[in-house]
This record gives sequence, C-alpha cells and structure tokens, in this order.
Amino acid sequence: MKRISSYFFVACMFSFIIGITSCGKDGAAGPAGPAGQNGSKGDKGDKGDKGDAGSVNITYSEWLDTHFALDTASGEYVWSADVPAINADLLSTGFVKVYFNLFTADQPNISSIPYVEGDLYIREVLTEGGLLLFSNFNVSTQTDNSGKKRFQVRYVIVPANAAGRGRNINWSNYAEVQALLGMKN
Repeated sequence: MKRISSYFFVACMFSFIIGITSCGKDGAAGPAGPAGQNGSKGDKGDKGDKGDAGSVNITYSEWLDTHFALDTASGEYVWSADVPAINADLLSTGFVKVYFNLFTADQPNISSIPYVEGDLYIREVLTEGGLLLFSNFNVSTQTDNSGKKRFQVRYVIVPANAAGRGRNINWSNYAEVQALLGMKN
C-alpha cells in the first residue's frame, strides 16, 4: 500500500508538471464581447473649495493720481503710495511692475518705469508697504480743460507662485500685460 501511494504521488506530480508546461498564451485573442449597459447616475459630489483668484493671484491697481513733491535734499521730485501687498516675501521672491500713462485714458501712451526720455527720468523704489517714484521733473497728475487726466500710475503685483507661470511675457510691454490680465484700460 505504501508503494502504491508513493507511485500515486509521483504520478500526480508528473501530471501536474506536464499540465503546467503545456499551457501557454500562444493563441490569438478572442473577439471583444458586447458592451455593457450604462449604470445609473450616481449621487452629486460635495462642492469643492473656492479656488484662487484668476490670473494666478496677480493683482493690479486702478490708475492712480500722482502728486510729486520736491525733495530739496536730493533735488528730485518724489511721490509715494501705500501698498500693503508689497511685503518682505514679495520683495524677495516676486516682483512689482509700475506703469506710467503719459497721456489720457482716451489716448494712452503707457510706458514702464524706469522711464527715460531725453532729460526726463522716472524711477521706482519699492519698500515694505509702499511704492516710491522719483523724477527730475514734476510729473504730477494733470487735468486738462475737458476733465481728462494725464500722468497717472498703475502697478501690477506678481507673487512668486505666478512669476514663472504662463506664457513668456515681456512685463515692460504694457499691451502684453493688459492682454494677459484682461485689463480694460
């Protein structure tokens, strides 16, 4: 009996090994089965969190009036604005671009600062919480007889998380910046 059970074990193992080695994936794939029916519509998911503001958190000011005052110590005209969004983090990782409209909103002639034309220059200094402009001429905002203003300033704040995103843009070209941000004026 012991001998039969050992032959039986060897025979089973031999059959098992032959069965495994003879199996393979040499055959062609069968045809695709018919498509199943669509299931019923599931429950509506939870509302997601509100996303960040558009333009990757790039912000910009309205056109601001300027009132330059003569700094007798330096001989330059100075204008300042409080801009709380300009903080230490922004100054070290992002940037602020300042634009100056030499003409009116109806007929804009917008240049980036620093601006130099002939003897005229306008330069900027950014500080925590503020923006300073320096010029060798008084370029304060003026209102003409029809009530239109010229010599206004606008700034664009670009935080670090937005500085390298999107298409390549020439931040000194106001028309490109205006198109990117969808600014109306």
